[in-house]
Amino acid sequence: MNSLTFYQLLLAILLFKSPFLKSKNTTVSSRFLDSVLQDYAFKTFSQHRPKTGIIYDGNVAPEFTGITVSALRLRSGGLRRKGYYGYKEFDIPAGVLENPYVARVVLVYHNLGNWSEVYYPLPGYLFLSPVVGLLAYNASHMTAEMLPELDLRASENPIMIRFGSLGVLADGVLAKCVFFDLFGGVEFARVVNGSVCLSLKQGHFVVVVEENVPAPAPVKSPEIPIAVGGGRDGGRNGWWVGGLVGGLFLVVAAAVLVGVLVALRRCVRRRRVEKMEYVAEGGVPLAVAAVGNDKMPVAMETRTKPVLENDYVTVS
Repeated sequence: MNSLTFYQLLLAILLFKSPFLKSKNTTVSSRFLDSVLQDYAFKTFSQHRPKTGIIYDGNVAPEFTGITVSALRLRSGGLRRKGYYGYKEFDIPAGVLENPYVARVVLVYHNLGNWSEVYYPLPGYLFLSPVVGLLAYNASHMTAEMLPELDLRASENPIMIRFGSLGVLADGVLAKCVFFDLFGGVEFARVVNGSVCLSLKQGHFVVVVEENVPAPAPVKSPEIPIAVGGGRDGGRNGWWVGGLVGGLFLVVAAAVLVGVLVALRRCVRRRRVEKMEYVAEGGVPLAVAAVGNDKMPVAMETRTKPVLENDYVTVS
């Protein structure tokens, strides 16, 4: 074991043993673990004659017992055109792209086992599965250590993470997918098909449930107003008051209705009189003559004088 690997293991042990770092600096410890596991994954290629598209399981130091790591080397073009299905829990669809572009890519798989909650604590939640991860690296330098990750993203269909059986959940308990990105961010999503998580990016994934699911608050039934007074007397008083209010309402309604009818009748009569006056004013006026103490209309004298039909008059 070279000096760099020795210091990596030493620092990882210190990060694990220190309660301050576990609670305050978990992002640094988890990122350092990614580098250590990348070193173990790449060393598996030196133990074999690596072939493209073959999964190689690596070995970790005894200090990390419970963690499994694997490596898969692929051509970038083949990954983009065909994808890769069945890489442990991961189904990688076609259309996955890496940035920056490289000719060959190594996909490193993590399964943290009983170390899941140490490196990825999530207060208030119970883990139903171990944390699994998928990270992409440049395959040009197979002996390099502490390599930076490539940016791996799905451009068409999402990457599927198929967890095994999660057990039977109690009624009302909802399992959630949790995604940890490489920068300390945490995202929640729903579980599909019982135990499948979906993602467009690389990172680490786990299925959780809330540790203490609060019971739904009881629904308070609305209060029904009760008439003041009890027994028979109270009931009688209530009916009497209700009858009085109802009678007054009917009287007021009847008075309003009568008023409306009277106003309507007056309006009709007024319109009829106005019509008669208009017709009367449009006719030929008659002369008025005094007869005694009364005035009566009389016809005017004949305006057209009679004309004799024959100008010859016989004189006898």
